[in-house]
Amino acid sequence: MTRHDEIFERLRREILAGKFDSGRRLPSEAALSRRFGVSRPTISRVTLDLRREGLIVTRQGAATLISRFALNATGALGLVVPGESYTEIFPPLCDQIVRLAEQSGWDVIHGEIKSSNPQVRAREARRLAYQFSKERVSGIFFQPLEFVRDFAKASAEVISYFDAASIPVVLLDYDIVPPPERSDYDLVGIDNVSAGLAVGRALVRAGARRLAFLLRPGAAPTVADRLRGVASAAIEAGGTWSLAENVLVCEPDDVRAVAWFLKRHNPDAIVSGNDIAAARLRETLLRIGGDAARIRLAGFDDVAVAAKIGITTVHQPCGALAEIALQTLLSRIRSPRLPARTILLPAPLVVR
Repeated sequence: MTRHDEIFERLRREILAGKFDSGRRLPSEAALSRRFGVSRPTISRVTLDLRREGLIVTRQGAATLISRFALNATGALGLVVPGESYTEIFPPLCDQIVRLAEQSGWDVIHGEIKSSNPQVRAREARRLAYQFSKERVSGIFFQPLEFVRDFAKASAEVISYFDAASIPVVLLDYDIVPPPERSDYDLVGIDNVSAGLAVGRALVRAGARRLAFLLRPGAAPTVADRLRGVASAAIEAGGTWSLAENVLVCEPDDVRAVAWFLKRHNPDAIVSGNDIAAARLRETLLRIGGDAARIRLAGFDDVAVAAKIGITTVHQPCGALAEIALQTLLSRIRSPRLPARTILLPAPLVVR
């Protein structure tokens, strides 16, 4: 770190720790120059960066004041990500967010949600939201709930704690409302419609003519977007698409429901909402046997199981998502009145 960076980080932490709360004034540039043994121009650059971070307010000819945001913040960011307990994508994404945030001088409070029960996860998310609101964290990364009844209401209950405490929120992966609706919160994820289109086209190029999609009950809105992309690929290739004939709504290990669907609609390729569901479906197809075992499968996320069973998938760019999510939250902290932003990154296709 340069001397400028060291001083900036030291003052930032002191401001967020409340060292200057009593008088609300930051020492003068002359005083800071003497304290740190550096030139006035160096201190001027530091105070400019502190102002850009929203930590101080400067006015010509007046004292530099600690901002209201800094008085109410702790300098920590919070993670509320229920998907860490049941997916392979969110753990590395959260690890990347923590690493990048700490490199930028932010502490991260990583809330743990471990239950395999969706209703318990919802309660744990509400508990964390209450805890973080009381601890005055500066911002929150939140993955909305799924696989619960009325996911929009359940997610809104969690986020209401942050709203009451005026804590900025960035949503990860999908919105708290079903599409095409859009909430008032920033959202960072991948372009799931385009990802679904790419997967569908890859299957068509591989010879598939009757595409189907496995939709788990209560799945996140991202899965519906992926379904729309696959449907577009099927129609583009000259096929037809309907919810009744092309969408299998069940858990991937529901042998009876899967066998009935295959017998009635005879698909030659099935796309699952993610790779883990595709792997579970593979086991079901093997149990059914016969032609079912030869059906092409595809998924999303490019986790380890996708390579193991050799399916076409879409790679989640966790590093880029983490960096964009962090920068989005920090800019929201500095400028809380910005309009809600939707940032969707491209996701590379992985053909196997």
